[in-house]
Amino acid sequence: MHYILAMMIAAVLYVLQKSYYKKHWQECLYVKISYSKTHARIGDMMTITEQVNNEKRLPISVLYVKFSTSRSFLFEDMHNASVSDRYHRNDIFSVAGQQQITRTLQFQVTKRGYYAIEQLDLIAHDLFMSASFASRQANHAALYVYPALLTDNRSFSLTNSILGDMIQTNLYEDPLSFRGIREYMNGDSMRCMNWKATAKTNELMVNTYFDIQNTQVVILFNLKTNEHQRNDNLHEYMISVVATLLDQMTNKDFAMKLAINTRDILTGKTIITDLGKGQEHYKVLLEILARLDLSEPTTCFEDFFNDTYAIFEKSNKNISYIVVSNDRKETLLIEFYNKKNEGYQIHFLCPEYISSCLPMKDIQYWEVASDEK
Repeated sequence: MHYILAMMIAAVLYVLQKSYYKKHWQECLYVKISYSKTHARIGDMMTITEQVNNEKRLPISVLYVKFSTSRSFLFEDMHNASVSDRYHRNDIFSVAGQQQITRTLQFQVTKRGYYAIEQLDLIAHDLFMSASFASRQANHAALYVYPALLTDNRSFSLTNSILGDMIQTNLYEDPLSFRGIREYMNGDSMRCMNWKATAKTNELMVNTYFDIQNTQVVILFNLKTNEHQRNDNLHEYMISVVATLLDQMTNKDFAMKLAINTRDILTGKTIITDLGKGQEHYKVLLEILARLDLSEPTTCFEDFFNDTYAIFEKSNKNISYIVVSNDRKETLLIEFYNKKNEGYQIHFLCPEYISSCLPMKDIQYWEVASDEK
């Protein structure tokens, strides 16, 4: 009799706890996956943090936390993990009531990109391990891995040559930065005349001022190449060329704008940024380069040269334009030379393997390393 009664009580408890777990297991249960930083460079060591916080008294004896991220991350701990097209993680937790558990996973960043962990899956069991309950939750974790910067001597020489020319063509006198007084020369503006000094010396004297540079640069980046087949190494090198130009321009306090013939994976719009300068603007541009998805189709690059996007400002001929393109098809070169003939300060920079660097008028080649093939 006692045995039967015990069996009945156990059956009732089993049904009750199963029903209770089914209804309340997710209450006050918070799971979060996060990166240790939001921005990184290739080669950096990073951590992913798994945080499980059970704020209710009901314990969860078995809780599986599943999420996926990029297979390009090199994790030190491969337990509870599998790698296919992505890195899949399935960790198990036993969480008491009102307990928080935090674990970290260390990995190395190896590839440029934008890596978001937007969801995770939870699977919990009741006390008797007889039933499982699943849930999918939103997660907000994103990592920007910036493109590599090119640091070889040839890269520095080429960027300094291009950007140096732009500084010279965009110098102007700052009327608030007085430099000194000299004798009048033909062509000096009457507004610069120093009448007091003229009266003292009986010679026409003018004020001089320090030159400052107000260089504004628009980079037109063409992701389409001359290659017949997709070449990710060449694309990544081209992205590094643009990143290196942006880095050098930031150091020289240039105002920068970026236009790329592809769509932003977050906004879905063609990438055309505002003109800006300084470290914060530089960071925004690097984030855009990190988000470039080479599997996305390119848009018509020649549209940047007509009135579709109004990239070229007719009222401001002081802006310098740099075309970065491996593609040198005839229609693009015609657009380039048309803008040059119209008086725009425009440069054509072509990242290319040395074997394909055919001499062309006004084309500056940026030699791509042979190991990038």
